[in-house]
Amino acid sequence: MTKWLPRDLWIVIIGMVLLYTGLSFIWPFNMVYMTQELGMTGTEASMVLLVNSGVGIISSVIGGIIFDRLTGYISLAIGTVILVGSTFLLSIFHGYPAFMWNLWAVGIAMGMVFAGLYAAAGLTHPTGGRTGFNAIYVAQNIGVAVGPFLAGFLAEKGMGHVYLGAFVFAVLYAVFFFVFFRRIDWRSERVEVDTKHHRIGMTREKATVWGIIALLLLLATYLFCQLSHVQWQSNLSTYMTADKGVTTAQYGQLWSLNGAMIVLGQFILIPLVNRFKKRLLAQIYIGILLFIAAFIVAMQAEVYSGFVLGMIFLTLGEMFAWPAIPTIAYQLAPHGSAGLYQGLVNGMATAARMLAPFLGAVIVSQFGGMTALFIGVFILLGLAVVSITLEQVVQRRKVMGQEELVQKEEF
Repeated sequence: MTKWLPRDLWIVIIGMVLLYTGLSFIWPFNMVYMTQELGMTGTEASMVLLVNSGVGIISSVIGGIIFDRLTGYISLAIGTVILVGSTFLLSIFHGYPAFMWNLWAVGIAMGMVFAGLYAAAGLTHPTGGRTGFNAIYVAQNIGVAVGPFLAGFLAEKGMGHVYLGAFVFAVLYAVFFFVFFRRIDWRSERVEVDTKHHRIGMTREKATVWGIIALLLLLATYLFCQLSHVQWQSNLSTYMTADKGVTTAQYGQLWSLNGAMIVLGQFILIPLVNRFKKRLLAQIYIGILLFIAAFIVAMQAEVYSGFVLGMIFLTLGEMFAWPAIPTIAYQLAPHGSAGLYQGLVNGMATAARMLAPFLGAVIVSQFGGMTALFIGVFILLGLAVVSITLEQVVQRRKVMGQEELVQKEEF
């Protein structure tokens, strides 16, 4: 594995594992803690999470801009300091209303650090391609698998212990960051070309109209797919447990299966993807088709095994599609905007996680129950196919325009 992953990328990967393990102590318990421990209503708790996602979107963009204008190290250092401070305060002050302020501060840190780590994953791999983004995606899911497992033991002793655990992992990540991330060559020629442009004689490349349109279509594709995917974490969870007799433990096992497949499945998926690693469009199409299959199976499932099969399709779909999205964004980014573009991608995922539970609940309650939700999901995934197809058309037009410009300059 070390043959195809450089040292600097390994540093980013380990940092993501530590970071997301600690953050996974927090997010699974937020709704339950606010409603059962703090006495908040479901609506009030949802608004807190809505604001948390909103500040995460803003901080992702800000973090990306700092990454480009200064250096990735500075951007990540700011987010790391905020993370340690906010998790420390959360471990001490998690009553009402301090919990809300501290959770929002964690959201600011998450946005900045995630944008920086994804940009760093692209910049620290020699090809800047799918491999780096796939590696950071797997690292994130290792954290998802380990964090809630460890937090479950601490939760039995009270949520204060859970938040203390999150702070401990934040400190571990911070120590690792300040020791090892400074060793990354942030001032290499390639990193400076793709981000800061502070060297003499270099000018920041401007985005073209076609490039901006291509990015917007890519972000739309990601939004449509994520809005559908998040239904498995929100409205489908209620459908399975309340209507289909799936126990809470069985539902949790579905996500354990998801994490295990993502980590262990790399040994099978990587050789497969490498056969058409330059055909990112095909990977996204395959991912969307697998998402559709997952929802078709879930719509018809009457027993737990049906939902297991649906989760297998869903997981395979995200393994194909999710790493391809930031890879295309990296390719679209003008020199000097790599961090910003990854911040926008991360912000779009956050927006989907913010909107999906609410929109799905409205459709279920107001427009015909779960049947309407499934129809809505299929429409969204159909729109994702349309938008990614248009993105490729626009991207080809962008390349043609650049070639014509070069020919004119040579003439």
